[in-house]
Amino acid sequence: MDKEKEIVMTSRIRLARNLNNYKFPTKMTSEEALNIINDANNAINGDSSNLNYKLTYMKDLSDVEKNVLIERHLISPALAENKDKGAFLLSPDNDTSIMINEEDHIRIQTLGLGMCLNECWDKGNKLDDILEEKLDFAFDRELGYITSCPTNIGTGMRASVMLHLPALSITNQIDKLMYAVSQLGVAVRGVYGEGTKSMGHLYQISNQGTLGASELKLIDKITQIVVQIIDKEKNTRALLSKNNKEELEDEIYRAYGLLTYARSMSTDEAMKLISFVKLGKEMGIIDKVQNKDLYNLMIKAQPNNILSITNGELSVKERDIKRAELIRNELTD
Repeated sequence: MDKEKEIVMTSRIRLARNLNNYKFPTKMTSEEALNIINDANNAINGDSSNLNYKLTYMKDLSDVEKNVLIERHLISPALAENKDKGAFLLSPDNDTSIMINEEDHIRIQTLGLGMCLNECWDKGNKLDDILEEKLDFAFDRELGYITSCPTNIGTGMRASVMLHLPALSITNQIDKLMYAVSQLGVAVRGVYGEGTKSMGHLYQISNQGTLGASELKLIDKITQIVVQIIDKEKNTRALLSKNNKEELEDEIYRAYGLLTYARSMSTDEAMKLISFVKLGKEMGIIDKVQNKDLYNLMIKAQPNNILSITNGELSVKERDIKRAELIRNELTD
């Protein structure tokens, strides 16, 4: 279980829903979009729900503020782009968001640390029930929930897990892994989902389709595949330790040295180096970072999080300098 926690960063359940008698977000008017925002907000925060979700309109956020939310996985890049019609509701503990007028009218997203898809599903399902009591969802008895993208028709659910796979990455096994799981109806994507690249040896694993299977069966399928990937990552780490111990230790300590002494660092370099140090921590190679939350440091090192911390505009060079300073302070305090 501890090894699973080290390799599985986060779990996420996302439910796509649309309302009857409204065009999909790409076709609807601004007035229709506002009506959907109001309907969703009233369904969640109306009466005596006591949920206290905060409603935010995309048009009220700066580009930096929107990108910080993306970097923290609270909203999607697609919602950020819909600045005129989009909005979201965020739970007080920041682990659940309801994106409004993204690709679909409503996308419920629940997040949790480690391997916790069933817990995320329970939260998302309860929230879905609350919304469905007051909103008329587009649903077909044979097909299921009607969504903008055909691959989401059915349950409308995507179950995804963020994995840290440095051993499989540095031994060049990722491409082979991607192909193998794609044959099982599972997608391997980058840090921020479809169309994004991997950074820091982080990969998202999720189901590709939602039609013809229940939510629990889809979750069980993803869980079984993730367990196999975890085992493969652990076995690869063991082989690296056995056959390439000196080279591995050198790579990890070089990474730690750069992170604690460098005066300028790009996002990609920071993510790669933090990943190596995280691997060293988990393999018991380096004990100087045992009390450090290195996944959280990866998030803090993202460009817009750096900008939000400084409360000002920075050039790329200034941002790289600030990133290196932040990382040094985090690792050496």
